[in-house]
Amino acid sequence: MSTTIDEVPGMDEAPGRGGARRGGGYERPDATMQKKGKFELYSWVFMRVSGLLLIFMALYHLYWWNLVVGVEHLSSQVVLERWNNPLWRLFNVGLATFAMLHGLNGLRYSIEDYIRNPGARKVVKAIAYTVVLAILLWGIWGLLTFDFASAARR
Repeated sequence: MSTTIDEVPGMDEAPGRGGARRGGGYERPDATMQKKGKFELYSWVFMRVSGLLLIFMALYHLYWWNLVVGVEHLSSQVVLERWNNPLWRLFNVGLATFAMLHGLNGLRYSIEDYIRNPGARKVVKAIAYTVVLAILLWGIWGLLTFDFASAARR
């Protein structure tokens, strides 16, 4: 028995998509979906790029502290010496920023999947964005404004 698109009830229009095509699939989405689709595309690309960068940055971080320095030689003085170099501070800011934003984007995906009520979804996203961005800004501020002179005196 062969069924065509025209014979299937409710298959002529799907919400947010173009009409069903003969042979399967859908036509191009309308303009409102294309605008939202750009953000989703950039978000998808960000997840891949930040994930790849995080792998290499985290592995380097672990290699440096565990194999080069060694946990038996790790002290606050070693950390102070490393943080005295602006490039290491920038590395730590990048590691923290990519980790937090990558996690926030993953959280956004989960919120979109599991919270069906649009109002509740908006509230939960606003709370999540506020908390994550506040923690990220606090961490970056701490990394960039750390006072070495007072720490060295202790």
